[in-house]
Amino acid sequence: MSIQRYFPNRAGEQIVWLTNFRNKLPQYATRLGLDPARVAEVIATCGFVIYVLENWLVAVRTFGPTATSAVNLLLNGDGTATMVLPGFTAPPLPPGVAPVTTGALTRIFDLVAAMKVSPAYTEAVGTDLGIVAHSGGVAAVAADTHKPDIQLEVVGGKVCQAVRIHFVKHGHTGVWIESKRGGGKWEFVAVDTAAPYLDERPLLVAHQPEVREYRVCFWDKGQPNSEWTDIVTVTVGP
Repeated sequence: MSIQRYFPNRAGEQIVWLTNFRNKLPQYATRLGLDPARVAEVIATCGFVIYVLENWLVAVRTFGPTATSAVNLLLNGDGTATMVLPGFTAPPLPPGVAPVTTGALTRIFDLVAAMKVSPAYTEAVGTDLGIVAHSGGVAAVAADTHKPDIQLEVVGGKVCQAVRIHFVKHGHTGVWIESKRGGGKWEFVAVDTAAPYLDERPLLVAHQPEVREYRVCFWDKGQPNSEWTDIVTVTVGP
C-alpha cells in the first residue's frame, strides 16, 4: 500500500478525515458510477477504523498504566497475596459498526483512485471529500489551526438521538463547546480534552425534532480562547 498525500499522519486528524469521507461518500457514489457493494464495504471499513482510533486505542492507552502497575506489583510486591492480573475490557462497538478485514487503507485508497478516473469527478468533489492533496502536504477537511477542526455525527442516544462531536485540537489542552437549540441563545455545553464529545441532552420538547447549532473554540489554562469554528448545524430527533 502506498501512502497518499491527502491522508493525514496524525490519528486525530485521520478520525476527522475518515468521518468526513464516510459521511459524504454516499452523496457522490451514484454520480461517480461506483459499485454500491464496494461503497458499502468502504463505509463499513471507515466506521470500524474510526472506532479503533477514537475509542479502542484511547482505552488501550488508558489501560497502559494499570498494566504497568500490575507488573510492578508482581515483581516487587510483599509476597502475601496471589497475583491477579487486571483485565482489559474493550469499549463497545457503536451501533451499526462491526469488525472488518485487514487492509483498511488499501480498500479506501483504491476506491479513491476509482473515483478520480470517473468522468464525473471534479476537483470540487475531491476537495469536499478531502482527497485532493495540497502542494505542501495532506488535504485538510478544515485545516485552520487558528481554530479547532470539527465534524458532527448524529447517533443513537439514551432518551433521544445524540450528537457526537469529533474534533482536532491542534496541540491545545482541549475545546470549549457551545450550542443553540431551537433558535435559542448560545449556551455552554462542555469543555472536553479528548475527542469525541457526546452531547446527550434531551430534546427541548419531548418527541419533537429540533435544530441544533454548534460552535467550538480552543480551551487552555482554564479559559476559552481562539476564533470560533464555523457554525455547524444538525437536526436531532426522538
